[in-house]
Amino acid sequence: MLPHLSPLFRRALSACALAICVTLPAQTAFASSLSLHLQPRNAQEARALGAAITLYAIHRDISSGADLRQAGRNHAARVHQSGGRNYALIRQHGANHSANLTQTGGHNSQVILQYGNGAHANVHQTGGQSGILIQFAP
Repeated sequence: MLPHLSPLFRRALSACALAICVTLPAQTAFASSLSLHLQPRNAQEARALGAAITLYAIHRDISSGADLRQAGRNHAARVHQSGGRNYALIRQHGANHSANLTQTGGHNSQVILQYGNGAHANVHQTGGQSGILIQFAP
């Protein structure tokens, strides 16, 4: 949690994050896996989602760059960043996941979460973009 913030601010932050996730368009693709990709439709939504990811990165004490965490086996993750103020958070749980994230320009933010077995992600951001990709593979 965020122990250094007041309970009221934490509740407001949680409500804001939930509101952002509910109002952003969701794209799902069904095959042998389920993917949920939240991607802003305009600059205002991009700033809001980027701010939420930045607040989480601050909470995790990530000043800039990536925070990769993998649990399981046979995962591959690649993050390439150029430009300033790019944030990347990749979590892989299960087996045989791969994630490739390229961020060029600056002020990008992306979260990739993969669960199950054999999910694959390839995301490219070119400046001022943000997104959340959640994948479940059997």
